[in-house]
Amino acid sequence: MNPWEALLDEQALADVLPATYREFAAPINGALAVFLGGLSERRQQEILAQQAALDADATVSERIGALAQACPVLHKLGQILARDPRIAPQLRMQLQLLESLPPAVAVDEIRATLVRELGRVTASELELAREPLAEASVAVVIPFVINGAPQNNGRLGSGVLKVLKPRIEEHLAEELALLEDVGHYLDERCGELGLIQLDYAESFRRVREKLAGEVRLDLEQAHLAAARQEFVDEPRVLIPAVLPYCSPRVTAMQRVYGAKITERLPADPARRRQLASLVAEALIARPVLAPESRAVFHSDPHAGNLLLADDGRLAILDWSLVGELTESERAAIVQIVLAAAALDEARIVQLLRGIADPGTFRRTAVTAVVRKWLARIMAGALPGLNWLVGLLDEAVQTAQLRVHAELMLFRKSLYTVEGVVESIAGGAVDSDAVLLREFARALARELPQRWLASPISRRFATRVSTLDLLALYLQMPALAAIQSAALGRRLIDRWTQALAAK
Repeated sequence: MNPWEALLDEQALADVLPATYREFAAPINGALAVFLGGLSERRQQEILAQQAALDADATVSERIGALAQACPVLHKLGQILARDPRIAPQLRMQLQLLESLPPAVAVDEIRATLVRELGRVTASELELAREPLAEASVAVVIPFVINGAPQNNGRLGSGVLKVLKPRIEEHLAEELALLEDVGHYLDERCGELGLIQLDYAESFRRVREKLAGEVRLDLEQAHLAAARQEFVDEPRVLIPAVLPYCSPRVTAMQRVYGAKITERLPADPARRRQLASLVAEALIARPVLAPESRAVFHSDPHAGNLLLADDGRLAILDWSLVGELTESERAAIVQIVLAAAALDEARIVQLLRGIADPGTFRRTAVTAVVRKWLARIMAGALPGLNWLVGLLDEAVQTAQLRVHAELMLFRKSLYTVEGVVESIAGGAVDSDAVLLREFARALARELPQRWLASPISRRFATRVSTLDLLALYLQMPALAAIQSAALGRRLIDRWTQALAAK
């Protein structure tokens, strides 16, 4: 028996999982044991010592939080889940600690890395702060000033260095290699228990390829430059500028003075709503409605990477993980929502087939899922991005729909952003409403072009043709009538129940 299997109580683990996933407690516990048991003996002993240092009555949430701090792959997974309202509050609280950890890497270790990466002469030009600012899953951040540079309140001739932690490439490579074993275990165990089988091995292979770029800081430097250019016309958003003194293991950038967005919330509710709306606009609406053929989105938008700067701007940090949505994928997103508004089951199924991996589409199973989610619209739900993500999730889980890895990442980013928006505005901001508002603004900007374009052309940021808009206009009365009838039935049911109670 794998000794790690006894670390977490299976029932306690089930209690902190979302209700719909509690039956997966046994496979998750076993998968964690496979993962930890595959680490080097030295790392296993280090992690066991950390677990032993916890109180004897430490909760399963506290133990999971400690495990995540010790393993960069688990750390990243924890950050993704930290704002998911479907998991238990006590686990969310532990995972939110992962968004920004107290520094544990010594300044001398950072200085040694700088000498190796930049050379002794160049490294000597930088005067490091006495201690780092923060530590993340793979890197540590420390302020610096350039020796001899003119100063202006400490902000000119200075910045921060993001430096990879010692041995992090070795640890990450070891963990990523284990994901294939974890995937095969989950496939076998879920099959034995009669649970949903999603080809976990293939899913983890895709995740592994993406996470491997987490330690390529030279890629992040290119992403930062591209993101800064993307937001150059948005004065409310700050993307740090890349500075000299960079290498594949070191990024020098502009220092952002501010605080983690969820820890510096404005007292004014209206200002909080504006801030939450800006987060949704910058991280969801902007990539979906980008006019370019390929749109980049932030793949790791947890609260630790979002700061409220001292000047009131939203600062978006850590661009090591980014994804790209193709023009066809963004067109499919918009077209599925339009087809949902028209209650066009066949059209939605056709569009889902278009974004599915070749040879993986199960029409009958997918059609059943689409029919179920259209019933929600007929009962009063609004077709939007949240509706679409719910549809995709169920299609992946029950119909084994497999989509492009970047689209899968976008789904996860949406969940993370939704959690941050909820933390800021407490449910007062609907990201679907933000997307609809930005869609309307983009549509208004496109009107002059539409006079000269073909009525079937979708070569716009909104990815809809004039003919699509006309069809939607003609369908809206029917949808409104169906939803009004559903509302009427619900009201009659409530009145009937109230009368029966009397």
